Amino acid sequence: MNVVTLKIPEDLDAALRAASKQRGLSRSAVVREALEQSLGLHEKRTGGAARWASQWRGRLSAPAKGARGTVEDDARLAHLLAKHLR
Repeated sequence: MNVVTLKIPEDLDAALRAASKQRGLSRSAVVREALEQSLGLHEKRTGGAARWASQWRGRLSAPAKGARGTVEDDARLAHLLAKHLR
């Protein structure tokens, strides 16, 4: 992955940090998404995660109480849902 360095005003940085914290994503991930949307590339992504997310969008839910699985499994599912299924 390439690295880009840029200068942004303090208010934009504060908004970026807030969005990153609220969504549980890195600042880089938020910036990448914003660039993809701005450049019209958001729907053209063909990465494995994007294909997986589009296949399962709206079909996954949190595990039922008492369902088999570890806390780590639940945390991983929560991470995947938050990151890929918006």
